Amino acid sequence: MSNHTIATPITTWAAARTTDREVLNRAEVAALLSLDPRTIDHAIADGTIPAVHVGRRVLIPRRPFLHAFGADDPTTTGLPRDEESA
Repeated sequence: MSNHTIATPITTWAAARTTDREVLNRAEVAALLSLDPRTIDHAIADGTIPAVHVGRRVLIPRRPFLHAFGADDPTTTGLPRDEESA
C-alpha cells in the first residue's frame, strides 16, 4: 500500500479477520462494536482495547483486538456473524 492509497474501511467482522492490514482505527472499531468512538477512547484508556499512540493517531493492532473480543476464530466467537461469514 503506497502513501497515496486510501484503505477501504473495515466494517464487518469477516473483513477484520481476513484483511492484510495490521491496524484498525478507532472509527472502524467503533463500527464493529456498534459503539460511539468516545466509548472506544475510554476502553483504550482503561486497557480494555489494546492500542498504540503514534503522535495524535490511535492505532489498534488488529490481531490483539480480535483476540481480546474472541473474534479471531469465526467458529468460536460469541459476536454476531456478518452476512458474509454466515
